[in-house]
Amino acid sequence: MDANFYLKNLIIQNFATFKNQSISFKPGFNAIIGETGSGKSLVLDALQLILGGRADKKVVRRETDYSLIEAAFYCDDKKVRAFLEAEGFPLECQEIIIKRLIYKNGTTKNYINHLSCTVTFLASFARKFIDLVGQFENQKLLSEAYQLYLLDHFSKQLEQVNEYQLQLKEYKQNKKEQDELIKSKSLREQRLDYLNFQLQEIEKLNPSSQDEEDLLKMKNLMMNMERTQKLCFQVKESLEGNENHSGLLGQMKFLNHVFNKNPDLFFEQADLLAEIDDKLQFLQSQVEQKLNMEADPQDLEKVLDRLDSYQKLKKKFGGTVETILQTQVDFLKEKNQLEGLDINLDELEKRIEAYSEKLQARANQLHLKRVQYARELGEALTSKVRTLKMNGATLKLEVEKLEELNESGLSRAYFIAETNPGEGYFKIKDIASGGELSRILLSLRQILSSHDSISIFLFDEIDTGIGGETGTCIGKALAEVALNGQVIAITHLPQIAQFAEALIIVNKDIQSDDKKSRTESTIKEIYGKMVLKEVKAMAQLS
Repeated sequence: MDANFYLKNLIIQNFATFKNQSISFKPGFNAIIGETGSGKSLVLDALQLILGGRADKKVVRRETDYSLIEAAFYCDDKKVRAFLEAEGFPLECQEIIIKRLIYKNGTTKNYINHLSCTVTFLASFARKFIDLVGQFENQKLLSEAYQLYLLDHFSKQLEQVNEYQLQLKEYKQNKKEQDELIKSKSLREQRLDYLNFQLQEIEKLNPSSQDEEDLLKMKNLMMNMERTQKLCFQVKESLEGNENHSGLLGQMKFLNHVFNKNPDLFFEQADLLAEIDDKLQFLQSQVEQKLNMEADPQDLEKVLDRLDSYQKLKKKFGGTVETILQTQVDFLKEKNQLEGLDINLDELEKRIEAYSEKLQARANQLHLKRVQYARELGEALTSKVRTLKMNGATLKLEVEKLEELNESGLSRAYFIAETNPGEGYFKIKDIASGGELSRILLSLRQILSSHDSISIFLFDEIDTGIGGETGTCIGKALAEVALNGQVIAITHLPQIAQFAEALIIVNKDIQSDDKKSRTESTIKEIYGKMVLKEVKAMAQLS
């Protein structure tokens, strides 16, 4: 196999029963073998951690501070390199190094190409390029959503499904925006009503500091009219005089007479005397007006009402005329903003309708293609499972059209199988055993691996519940998958192991040192002609 992305090496330190082991892998089919309890599954557990699996502090070997898992991948795959570079992890050479440290307090540190990364990123990387097939995957096969995904994968329209889902997301966002705008419009009307009412109240008063000051003076004047009249009369008497004195105006007459009789003597003071006389005359007229003014109760009521409006607005908006005026400015600004909002529900409804039509059309296209390829996938799958000793079994993929759009379009898909000819078809979740599910899943991997983005396949417990000739068939199937990608599989069957290019043998020993005994798992690697020799030894022991 001309591989451009595969696992080269795995280092496991202080991990459960592993103290310090390094495992080398081949690009093709690698079988992990060993006695029950030797630690075979720990190798895949370590790989799962590298691929973003959940870390458990229990895996940290006793009397150590941390576990270290480090994987080295050979990579000359353009898609893998582009993905990593886009995420900020450029490759300087043809190697990817992923490292995880699990500390005994449960914390972890994760690195890719010596740069810190998140577990979430490792998981997204793994989902895209590495496939772990185990008991959990068997259960996933029972999901109708996963069965529909497999059909879309087979019909090579995963990209179209992604485009549909992006459009559906935009459609839902527009629907959400529509709901918010309807709600916002209602709230906006309420707010505008409030703003208009407050602004009308302020504009009706038309407040200013000078106006308030004048009103206060007018109030004081009007509420003290008797005292005002008395004082004005006294001022008038001082100006006009009485029977006892001539007053200031009388004195001015005398002074004018003197100045007129002696113009040469007082020519410099004549203008000053004229100015004083004019001011006294003006003062007399002002005092006359105040004496003639009567307090009108209605005028006083108007003054008191305006002053009361000032007090109400100051109490409502902050205590001074300045704060009332600033509130008016703020309210006008908010009003203009609300009235300027582009809440065009008609336009939004047209956009939503257009999205709905596009989604419906795309969903119909997806459904037609699913119906077209469902029969082809069923026939291919039937052919493959029969080579895995499911003799007489027939698999079909039923595709039903839904009435309403969902995340996948308008289709519902599910596998049905007739495992015993003539006994009828049933959903695989109702009739398939664990071993049969594994074989169906392996058959799917055979069919899909030739045009898959997946380059590394990890199979855990693929041989559960089978043996003999069926094992040989599964071994051949794994070897076929390995033609299109690296396969790493745990097996206890020599019938499967015989097809491997490399055997990873896991042994468990008891190590004694200074009267202490510790369990330790070790690795031995076998390649080439030695593989068949080891397989014969397995067969003799089984």
